Amino acid sequence: MPQYNFSDRSLRNLIGVNMLLQTVMKMAILKSTIDFGIGEGVRSEERQQYLFDTGKSKTLNSKHITGDAVDV
Repeated sequence: MPQYNFSDRSLRNLIGVNMLLQTVMKMAILKSTIDFGIGEGVRSEERQQYLFDTGKSKTLNSKHITGDAVDV
C-alpha cells in the first residue's frame, strides 16, 4: 500500500488552520489509499465575499475564515 504525503503547496495551505484540524489532515493523508491535497485553508473575509458573490460559496459565515475548515 502506498503512503502519501502532502505537497509543499498543501502544507502552505494548512498554515493558520486550527492545529487539531491540521493534525487530522496529516494523519488522514498518511492512512489514505487515495492521494489528495489541501486546496484551501484559511480565507480572508474578502476572499469569502468573492466566492459568495460568484456563487462558489453559499455563505459569508464560512469556517474557513476562522481556520476551522479546509477544502480537500
